[in-house]
Amino acid sequence: MNESQLSERPESTPYAPGAPRGQDLLPPVEPPSAGFIVQLFVVPALIVLVIVGVALTFSWLVRRSASRPDDVIKGLEQGPAIARWQRASELADMLRNERFVGFKRSDKSAGELAQILKREIDDANMDDGAIAMRVYLVKALGKFEVNEGIDELLRAAETNRDPAEQLVRYRAIEAIAERAFNLSQLKPPQQLSHPQLEPVLLRLSSDENPFVRGRTVYALGHLGTPAAVERLEVMTDDPDADTRYDAAVALAHRGNEKSVPTLAEMLDLEELIKNEPDTKESDPYKRAVVVASAIEAVKDLAKKNPNANLAAASEALKTLAKADKNALAAAKVPPRAAFDAKSALTFLETQVSSAASAEAPATK
Repeated sequence: MNESQLSERPESTPYAPGAPRGQDLLPPVEPPSAGFIVQLFVVPALIVLVIVGVALTFSWLVRRSASRPDDVIKGLEQGPAIARWQRASELADMLRNERFVGFKRSDKSAGELAQILKREIDDANMDDGAIAMRVYLVKALGKFEVNEGIDELLRAAETNRDPAEQLVRYRAIEAIAERAFNLSQLKPPQQLSHPQLEPVLLRLSSDENPFVRGRTVYALGHLGTPAAVERLEVMTDDPDADTRYDAAVALAHRGNEKSVPTLAEMLDLEELIKNEPDTKESDPYKRAVVVASAIEAVKDLAKKNPNANLAAASEALKTLAKADKNALAAAKVPPRAAFDAKSALTFLETQVSSAASAEAPATK
């Protein structure tokens, strides 16, 4: 561009000193009006509050009008099979709520539910719906905190007319164990009692089905009578590994040193592999749970029975504490197990020292 072209630039160019700029072309900025603020913030907020209020009101009305356990029991024997077992399932779930603690302590309600279970067992229907009905009935009965109705739970646990009833048996035994635990937690604690309770559980503990025996361990452990404890001591030698493991843990938490040999077995990596061979169906977490349960059981045994002979368990803990990563991985046991074993050994040493100090004669 030459000098003549520069001189011909019009003075009206936007770069001229007096020309308006971009901000001068916009309308003047004014503070928002009250109406604008209401439309932008207040109205949407009110709409949200109304929606939340309606939702909460609806939820409250639903809870208020929901069936109570008494109402569900009245409808258990009405309608098609699917509706009946679904109501039983609803009842079992409902009784997990502490709102219904009064209902769970009602002999009358437990008795009514037990009578329905009795009729279902007498009917001997093996259809899926009928089996599901009995399963949820025994689960609901397990939630009660009274002795009433235990007779029908015992009957359900022993009724074995068809393979389809095995699930009912498992859940019935679990319900008995839960009922015993519930009563033990009351203030003051109560004992689950029935003339046939011990005889039935002792028979079930010798059942040919290992799953039945395994579940019976929990019931015997929560029952805790001398006969139940004596039977648990025998069951630490059960041919089924899970059953003897559970029996040992139950005894250990009661301070019974006859659990020690089996606890040592549970801490032995080679024994774990032998008792549960690697298969596609094996649970990868099962051995970790077994080892963790054994470690906690040994510690609890030491606390409850400071004079117990824990030599076998201590040796097993020492071996586990020294296990390398390869050995732990081969047994499908997490590396943390070695650390937990070391901590348990330290705890046992502390317990031994405390017990020795307590027994030492006072010196002048």
